[in-house]
Amino acid sequence: MSGAILGYRPSEEPSEWPLVADGVRMVAAATCDSVPYPVPKLMLALSGLAMYAERVGIARDPLAWLAPEAMTRYLLARTKLEGSSIQTYRSILLRVREALLWLEYGQQPTPRMRAKRNRAAPYTPPELARYLMWARTLPPTSALGGSALALLALGAGCGLARREVLATRGTDITVLPSEAVVVAVPGSDRLVVCRAMWEEDLAARARAAGDGYLFLPQRQVADPKNGVSNWAKRTLRGSSGLPELKLARLRSTWIVELLRQRVPEDVIAAAAGMTSTAALAPYRASVPPLTSAATTRMLRGST
Repeated sequence: MSGAILGYRPSEEPSEWPLVADGVRMVAAATCDSVPYPVPKLMLALSGLAMYAERVGIARDPLAWLAPEAMTRYLLARTKLEGSSIQTYRSILLRVREALLWLEYGQQPTPRMRAKRNRAAPYTPPELARYLMWARTLPPTSALGGSALALLALGAGCGLARREVLATRGTDITVLPSEAVVVAVPGSDRLVVCRAMWEEDLAARARAAGDGYLFLPQRQVADPKNGVSNWAKRTLRGSSGLPELKLARLRSTWIVELLRQRVPEDVIAAAAGMTSTAALAPYRASVPPLTSAATTRMLRGST
């Protein structure tokens, strides 16, 4: 993920920013290659809209922020913006909305090559943003909050499978001098670098867990049957606006995000524990095409 996205902070650090920052970053990372605007300008417009939505009581949901009526109210409230600036903000937000709606509803069906090649659909950026904001509302030091963040970080941030998530302990996590967070995947010789969005949460969870399990630290059985799915159902019971939480979909989300950001497929396959890049075929249908500007930038080699 771009350092400009992770490192962005509004100039005055309004009190609403910490509440919406994760969602803003998630949406920006998912759409920055699909809109013809530089990341700083994208972050400025999107963060302003999200903080306005939080102030006026709009649901903490990227699709609610980007609803046409919410965008219109936000732009009307920005009385200091001049005509051309208003049009620029509006254009940016409309293009982000279009890209987000494509990701939310426009994926083509996964090619049905054969039954065993079918894969769980990835979560969309708004869904993942809602999960992250939900997990951050849980007490971080409790088994509940810690397990929620551990599951999201190990699934969407590292692409681990069920048995790997259950087996991972705090001692399997290493923070490098560069601040990158690496997982020594239990039962394999793989080292997986956590995605930047999730590394702080994973490192904090590892410090709290020590040599104990990161997920469900108080369990008595090393590999409980349906342990992840049963925990997810219990924990999400009564939480409105959140889809069913499935580890397979978190892993798919991790793979699709890497494909969307054009990480070399041999790197992805190795990190995922796949024997070849052919196993990535079912995930490619969820990757939107690059814009002409992004294609030109990549071919030219400019940043």
